[in-house]
Amino acid sequence: MILPPHAATAASPWPQVPHGADLARARRLYDAPAAGWLDLSTGINPRPWPAAEAAARLGAAVWRDLPTPDAEVLAAFEAHYGAGAWPVPGSQAVIQALPRVWRRLHGSARCRVLAPGYGEHAARWALEGHAVTLCEGHELGEGEADVRVLASPNNPTGERFDLPQLQALAARCRLLVVDEAFLDAEAAAASLACLALPNTLVLRSLGKFYGLAGLRVGAVLAAPHWLDALRAEMGPWSVNGPGLQLAVAALRDTGWQQDARRWLAAASLQLAGLLEAHGLHPTGSALFCTVRTPRARALHEGLAQRGIWTRLFDLQQPRPYQAMRIGLPADEAGFERLEEALAALRKEIDPCE
Repeated sequence: MILPPHAATAASPWPQVPHGADLARARRLYDAPAAGWLDLSTGINPRPWPAAEAAARLGAAVWRDLPTPDAEVLAAFEAHYGAGAWPVPGSQAVIQALPRVWRRLHGSARCRVLAPGYGEHAARWALEGHAVTLCEGHELGEGEADVRVLASPNNPTGERFDLPQLQALAARCRLLVVDEAFLDAEAAAASLACLALPNTLVLRSLGKFYGLAGLRVGAVLAAPHWLDALRAEMGPWSVNGPGLQLAVAALRDTGWQQDARRWLAAASLQLAGLLEAHGLHPTGSALFCTVRTPRARALHEGLAQRGIWTRLFDLQQPRPYQAMRIGLPADEAGFERLEEALAALRKEIDPCE
């Protein structure tokens, strides 16, 4: 499926991309639940790194001085993510900047973008007038393309790409963009995609695994000329000073990282087992489970009526895709509430394929 010059609705010339964390929409559509909302609509760690405690220890200078990344900051990012890592104000900032940079450097691009996936990638390339083709994973390396864009692990499907696959894709384009926003939850290693792939640009995020989406800090890994171009596009002081210091502390907290990965691994298995017990067959990552089923909308709405908010996917391109993504509950009370809601729903709808 080829997107028009900009991915917009008839009512607006700007991209209209749905996201999770839209609890305000749930409040507009449904009555307030007596027990309050259980928001499982995102893939964000529900047990975040303790940023508030660390923020209380920041000195006055971090609030006063202009936030230019110094040698200590860059060393922490490169030690964690790999050589060539540069802090950015969330991976979303690069997703928006990169299509503009490409147009100034190379003109119009032919882009093949993995779908279903994080919708901002296709929308932003299309908004800048590039030719965007949505394709499934097995089609990503087909056809002529200047730019190929994927996520690994992918959201919402959980699809992963190994190094031989990435090398093959990089060999068939001028730039391979790999979104690794969910990778930290599963691996402590530096980016797989940047190993000996000079035409690859990798996005990392502190929002998902660290549970710091509100901090708006991530990293981009790329060859020096791409980093120079992106820095020029985003301008000076693009990441706030407190964000840089808190990111350094989080990246160095290996004890918390190890504990968090152990809990996420156990919690994601528990969630998958719960869904399987109710006739649903999930895929996903350490931070979410996705159930692909024609009954996705009924499940999503039924859970919402019981105060549990999930992320619904009802897509037609590149092929029909109906699914519900469920984030991890933070505690046993959340798991029990989800279990009770699914048990009640089984009496109303049959979720089995």
